[in-house]
Amino acid sequence: MRRPKAVPSEGTTRVFISATSKDLGTVRELVEEALLTMDCMPIEQTNFPPDYRSVREMIEEKVAGCEAVIQIVGIRYGAEPDPSTLPEGAARRSYTQMEADIARKLEKKLYLFVCPEDFPYDQATAESEELQGLQRAYRAEIAKGEILRTEVKDREELGRKVRELQFELEKLKSEIGRNQRRVVLSLVVLLLLLGGIGAGIWRLPGVVKKEVRYDRGRAREQLVADIKAEAQKKIVEAGDDWRKTIEIEKWRDQQLSELDRFLDRIQQTFDAGQVTESYRKATDLLAAKGADEALAYLQARGNQRKSQIEMQANQRDQEEAGLRNLLQEELLAASLLETKFRFDDAEAKYRQVLEKSGSWPKARNDFTWFLITRGEVIDPAAGNAKLQEALELCRGTLAFASRQTAPQDWAATQNNLGWVLRDLGERKNGEQCAHYLEQSVVAYRAALEVRTREQLPQDWAATQNSMGIVLTVLGERASGEQSAQYLQQSLAAYRAALEVRTREQLPQRWATTQSNLGMVLRDLGERASGEQGAQYLEQSLAAYRAALEVRTREQLPQQWAATENNLGMVLAVLAERASGEQGAQYSEQSMAAYHAALEVRTREQLPQGWAATQANLGNLFSVLGRRVTGEQGAQYLDQSVAAYRAALEVYTREQSPQDWAATQGNLGSVLSVLGERTSGEQGVQYLQRSVDSLENALSIFTPEAAPYQNSLARADLEKAKAALHKISSH
Repeated sequence: MRRPKAVPSEGTTRVFISATSKDLGTVRELVEEALLTMDCMPIEQTNFPPDYRSVREMIEEKVAGCEAVIQIVGIRYGAEPDPSTLPEGAARRSYTQMEADIARKLEKKLYLFVCPEDFPYDQATAESEELQGLQRAYRAEIAKGEILRTEVKDREELGRKVRELQFELEKLKSEIGRNQRRVVLSLVVLLLLLGGIGAGIWRLPGVVKKEVRYDRGRAREQLVADIKAEAQKKIVEAGDDWRKTIEIEKWRDQQLSELDRFLDRIQQTFDAGQVTESYRKATDLLAAKGADEALAYLQARGNQRKSQIEMQANQRDQEEAGLRNLLQEELLAASLLETKFRFDDAEAKYRQVLEKSGSWPKARNDFTWFLITRGEVIDPAAGNAKLQEALELCRGTLAFASRQTAPQDWAATQNNLGWVLRDLGERKNGEQCAHYLEQSVVAYRAALEVRTREQLPQDWAATQNSMGIVLTVLGERASGEQSAQYLQQSLAAYRAALEVRTREQLPQRWATTQSNLGMVLRDLGERASGEQGAQYLEQSLAAYRAALEVRTREQLPQQWAATENNLGMVLAVLAERASGEQGAQYSEQSMAAYHAALEVRTREQLPQGWAATQANLGNLFSVLGRRVTGEQGAQYLDQSVAAYRAALEVYTREQSPQDWAATQGNLGSVLSVLGERTSGEQGVQYLQRSVDSLENALSIFTPEAAPYQNSLARADLEKAKAALHKISSH
């Protein structure tokens, strides 16, 4: 069953789709769906009269009403008018070929996509050799002509290439719209002049409100370059201060990953009609010259804007809309200060806006998000204070913005509330941790009551993705049926998000959700056995490898390393479950993925990431060591112990209690195996250290806080104590 199609808005670009029906019917549907997602109106002609003249008139009428024509050129000639109706001397042309001819005649924008012989065509009966020859001649004509053409190897590439036309089609629509407005304006002026002459008076027309837009693509390119350059400058200034360097790199990666959110806010300001001439000028400068020029422009008129804000703040009832338009400029300036790593200045700017804006949810939510993102990357103690302030801001905003009076602001606040509760929950232990995480899910579900797929698809997908993360954490910390329920709900949330977050439209967000999907599939695979568990793990591998298509080392090194690390974890589980050659292959692939991650995750630059990958290496060596006995097995187990101890140099109970406990538990398990395999005093020492490590783990993994991890650690502890008693009694 085909999904209901989106309905383009009024004034959309009309695009004629030209393709043969029998072999490219489903491809036409693919192009049609792509155009609809771009808010374009697809136009088709599928039924033709037999007479050449009638056909040509019909096609001309259809194409004349469109701004552009997309033709997919395959290897099939297709249907044609009755040759007996052709004018004398006229060449035979199929309906599809005629459509391209007419587009050129009418000077319409023509996009040709040429499919190779091995393209995945729909099944259709073979044409006669004569018709095949006519189509080969047409393809040769295209290859030699001056019309721009694009060769596509499969349906995915075709869909991607069509979507890449969005900017050009929007530009075409704007040009046509401007031409139409010029004609209308000329007529209006002429009529007014004639009317004025007839009445003995002259009047000028009022100001025509022009369409305001900003070049999002160029703005994004400028900001990416600015953020990377500014980060590199700050890293050089930091010198040997590796903690400062880590903070800068974290903020850089966070800024890059959240760039689309910032650009979305700019677009929403345009859409809401809250753009002043200065705001528009600043965004033009941002796209053309970068953040420095835009920020300098906003700061140059800062005093003037401050006076206007003061004046309108004193007349709030009469000047509310004007005040908020001016404050939008201040919010833009604050965001640009963030891209320059001037965080104290940005925070001061946000606080000034908050002071003048009263209960305006937009300002409160923007500042809340600043506090959240800042709290995630700075020193944990200072970060917790930022997150706590963000939590209080969210709760205060919900007292102002009700779902009934301001539904979208209310939903945005609920989304921020879900995020900050998740951050705080992951930093807590026991019942407080679970309480925060469960509240986070409640907040996200509330946001989804307003952020529906139909009304706000990208916001809906973002909230689904965020909710999936919390449900994964809850699933990892629960056990039994409760754990399975959380993880299945997380899986459903990620898959829902991917319905909107496609690789073609939102590649980085698609990669993020693919990576998150890989994580929950791994968790499900670890908890399931047999064929079901293997299926989950293979799906997890596929998700991580998909993410790596976008998260390359060159473009996103830290995200690439994190994904390689996670890929290694799945391969390690598969290695543990497989045997023989298959198990060895999985082990080698896992080892290679971890070592790749450590090329970026160094102890000096990224200690937390380095520790995580060291802990994972410990897990892999543990699996290998348990499989074989003798000297080789002992070497693997010793390497496992060394890797866990390396991780514990970074994972402390005070700073990272959950990671510290997990690593202590794994270390205790390996030491127990070494103790059972070693005789005498050395064996006793191994087992005593095993008991100590496992008891450390259980001091965090209580039955109430982490029942699943508690059950694993308790079983290992009982086993180690039994072995210690046995060896000590001999």
